[in-house]
Amino acid sequence: MTINKPWIYLIFAAGLTLSLVACGNKEEQAKAEIWLPDTKVVKMPMDDYAGIPFNTTREEAKEKFNCTAYELSFSCKVKVDDKEEAIWLIYNEAGRLVLMKKELGYYNKQIADTIIERFTIKYGLDYTPSEGQESAFAAGIRKSKTYVFGGGQVAFQIGRSLNNRNELMLVYFFPEDVGTTFAKSVMN
Repeated sequence: MTINKPWIYLIFAAGLTLSLVACGNKEEQAKAEIWLPDTKVVKMPMDDYAGIPFNTTREEAKEKFNCTAYELSFSCKVKVDDKEEAIWLIYNEAGRLVLMKKELGYYNKQIADTIIERFTIKYGLDYTPSEGQESAFAAGIRKSKTYVFGGGQVAFQIGRSLNNRNELMLVYFFPEDVGTTFAKSVMN
């Protein structure tokens, strides 16, 4: 199945917008437990994340995973290793699940470095931002910088909030074909 590049940008922008709009109080986020990925080896390509298969329909998301629907996105709370995780499922207009997203709150260098290290162990690192991209992000010219893992199926992103005052951390999980297309778009 071929994915048109404009869809990737639309899906990516929708996911980023949802997370950037949902900025909360820094004190509340500081009190929240810090999420860090484990380093268990995962068979690639991945068929699911957190027990949610990439072929989950909208109806299954609502019924089986008790997700709350918001047009093309669903907010879900699932148990992973006895811990509750909040995950967004993003569907395209055809009803296909094309992205799972975790919002990790405000940027913290130590936590970000640990996530990158653990994802590298777990999935293998495919792409890091170039020096030019890092400089453009630091100068405020670029709105985000992205690290790609597992052939594009996993991405860790540091992005600016809509008001440009905060930096937020996000993790994306893609079906294999969508992830490959996303990885190519990030690397170009």
